[in-house]
Amino acid sequence: MSWLRKLDWVLEKLEAFILASGILLMALNSVGNVFGRYLFNQSIYFSEELNQFLIIFVTFVGCSYAARHGRHICMSALTEQLKGRAAALAMLVINGVTAALMLWLAWAAVGYVESAAKVGRSSSALQVPLHYIYLVIPLGLGMTGLQFIRHAFIQLQVLLGLRAAPERLDDATIPVQP
Repeated sequence: MSWLRKLDWVLEKLEAFILASGILLMALNSVGNVFGRYLFNQSIYFSEELNQFLIIFVTFVGCSYAARHGRHICMSALTEQLKGRAAALAMLVINGVTAALMLWLAWAAVGYVESAAKVGRSSSALQVPLHYIYLVIPLGLGMTGLQFIRHAFIQLQVLLGLRAAPERLDDATIPVQP
């Protein structure tokens, strides 16, 4: 089980690196394009396309990272009202259904990437085959599904009494206006 924890740690660091470098590269690319346009009257010809590719990467790698840390959008009105085993059971079902949906979407995205590869379309400025860029879609959705499976497994351990229920992080309260 130790190798699994090491793999999880490496994947978490890789996700964080991809997210941080992707956002930083988008900012540098945009700023460089603005300077080029206004100082030299010449834009970077691939700037918009590169930012589109980086947005795809940040979005789908970010899904997995958000699921790993429980920072995804969720409707918690029901689960916040539940306590103990009932909350663990509800979270097990929610995480299980979400994992199944993410894995199904990953499978469907593989078909999309295959069809994009058959068409053989390339990007206009960089001439990168688009199916190479789209590979991050099933990868990110699959990793997101695995994170929800991991959360469901933790809830199953709580239900079986093998682990204490994790503490919930409450949202910050909205300050009352005087």
